Amino acid sequence: MHSFRDEMIKAVAMAQLIGPDEFLDGLMLVVENALFNFDLRRFAGFVLFNILIDDGYTFIWNSVSTESVCPRCGNRSSSPRNTYKSRVVVDEEILGKPVTHVLRLKQYVCDHCRDCGADRTSFVEDISSICRSQLKTTIALDEKIVNEGSRMSANSLERDYEGRIPVSRDTILRRVKEAGGMVTEMRLMQTAGIVSLCVDEHNVRKGNPSTACTVVIDAQTHDILVIAQGATSDVAKKIFDQFPDVTTLSRDRSCAFSKAGDECSLKQIADLFHLIQNAHAAVKEGLSSELRRNIYIREGDGWAQFPASPDIEASEPPVPVCTLLEDDIQERVGLAQLSARQEAKYRKVINLLKLYEEGLSESEISKRLGLPWAELRRLLAEADDVINNVERKIDECLAKTKDSQFRQKTLRGKTRPSSESIVEPYSETVMQMVSENHTQRTIHPVICAMGFQGSANAIYQYILKKRHEESVSEAIADSSVEKSRSLGNAPQRPKRVSLQRLTKTHVYRYVLREAAATRKLEDETDSDVDGSSTEPAQVLAGEARPEEASAASASAAAPKKAGETFYSEKVADIILGHASKADGRTTKALNRPDYTKIAERNPIIGQSIAFLSDLHRFIDDGSVSGLVSFINDYKDCGVHAFERYARGLAEDIEAVKNAILERGISNGPAEGVNNKLKLIRRTRYGRAGPELANALGVLSSVQQFRYSDYKPVNKAAARYSA
Repeated sequence: MHSFRDEMIKAVAMAQLIGPDEFLDGLMLVVENALFNFDLRRFAGFVLFNILIDDGYTFIWNSVSTESVCPRCGNRSSSPRNTYKSRVVVDEEILGKPVTHVLRLKQYVCDHCRDCGADRTSFVEDISSICRSQLKTTIALDEKIVNEGSRMSANSLERDYEGRIPVSRDTILRRVKEAGGMVTEMRLMQTAGIVSLCVDEHNVRKGNPSTACTVVIDAQTHDILVIAQGATSDVAKKIFDQFPDVTTLSRDRSCAFSKAGDECSLKQIADLFHLIQNAHAAVKEGLSSELRRNIYIREGDGWAQFPASPDIEASEPPVPVCTLLEDDIQERVGLAQLSARQEAKYRKVINLLKLYEEGLSESEISKRLGLPWAELRRLLAEADDVINNVERKIDECLAKTKDSQFRQKTLRGKTRPSSESIVEPYSETVMQMVSENHTQRTIHPVICAMGFQGSANAIYQYILKKRHEESVSEAIADSSVEKSRSLGNAPQRPKRVSLQRLTKTHVYRYVLREAAATRKLEDETDSDVDGSSTEPAQVLAGEARPEEASAASASAAAPKKAGETFYSEKVADIILGHASKADGRTTKALNRPDYTKIAERNPIIGQSIAFLSDLHRFIDDGSVSGLVSFINDYKDCGVHAFERYARGLAEDIEAVKNAILERGISNGPAEGVNNKLKLIRRTRYGRAGPELANALGVLSSVQQFRYSDYKPVNKAAARYSA
């Protein structure tokens, strides 16, 4: 058998080179990586006997070692036996093909075990540099499985390895859990240098508290230290006790973690994000308890859209919905040409709004109108659309009457007189309804109830004949609109009714905008006092509000941002959408309601704005005295949600003080890990229990896992190690 290394040595020895051995070592390393894609220095005690190439690569190695260490007593032995053992291990693929190593191993006799009278004195030589004990995969392949298995699901990785690496899904999960245990063991035992921790709760199964886990993060390096099953104070205390150098603990408002921190005498910092999040939750709860589900904007004694649309005359007063009589409703139904189903819905909405205006609860309205709960909720949500659509249809019909000419309907020459029509017995009712601007569509169901069995078209033909016989120059059309056109006199526009509905979500957004505006105004006022503000005095005084800007200023071109220079004008319009954003701002400026009137009728809105403004004031200033004043002002303010929030701050006063004074530490790393764990669970189709979740979590903060950096954690895992 020819040795490539020997041939290269001869070639280099013949050349006039300095340091041929170093040159040869570097050259061989390049050749090994290029040809075999693995480090041949692992097989330092072997010689390559043969290479078989079929569907993959099979390397046959013969041992040339002269001694080895006894695995039982640890003594080195150089007494070989005349017997050999063969070992087959799987390695990383080469060029997409599987790789197998067949190792012919020597056996040695341990003199120390023989002198001690042990039952077994022989052993197989150590190959810990190639693979771990009792495993059929090399260390390099195990590391590849762990690093790839921590980033993708075991099922996907098994399918990816199919035909190249013979490992199953269970094998991949065992390797990942083992590696995760080794990393966790080291991080919980080698704790020197860790002085601050972040802790948070994570549910493996969303909405199931029994699957809650405690996630502990190094606040400085943001490495995941451990993910332990259970989110109680006992579990947290056991973890904190492993870190004797830790002095600071960042947490959310969890009582369990607070108790564990007190027992370990740690300086606790409440997370500012959770302080603000809980405050917003208190505002939502306060609005929900004080406001009705649907808020209809009022102007005067009725509902009206504010500000008015451009097509509505300013001098035209709105008509209250609750004052509409039956004649008014019937006139609107005729002009809007509503079908029977649309008319029924329109009437239901009007009756519902009348009861809603009286202050009745939804359950009481449901009982009075006999409406199911689901239908009542749907009609309340669609009330503004139903009312405004009828008004829009009336406007469209009247516009067509003024702008278009329609041909007059006539009778044929051989038409029979109206007295022979099947509608004649109901003539009085029909003509009376025609005088009230009814059409054949609305007349038909009325006379059908009286026994009529004909069609609506028969009624239409009867009306034409009747008018013709009475020598009326105008012929009635098939609707009230066409009738008015033929007469040449457009019907009078009934008083306009407009409705705009708001929900508690709209009010909550208004509270946020007002609180932000107040916060910005205070900052500008402070900077003006310092002499650093260039804003005009009327802006600082609040005379010019952003929401009161005109439509022209809203649609004005905004200054170009720095990022917009990276695109052409056309591409920037597609990506950034300047035109659509400007149009959206204009529409919002026109349709934004007058929230001040709503706030006058609902004091909780002003209280919510003041609550958020006071909260951000002491947080921005980092004022402990402001915190104390905030608690004193709101712990007995009369709003249950605000009182509960203020008393919660009082109970956790020390952690809240530390939060507003020390901004360098937050619970952000732990919150980010929660998102990472959610992604890990979803990658594995939601099937990641506490043990696997811990392994995947700690491995996600390891750049590249290497077995040489860790030690086996216990005897059960030692059989997987060298």
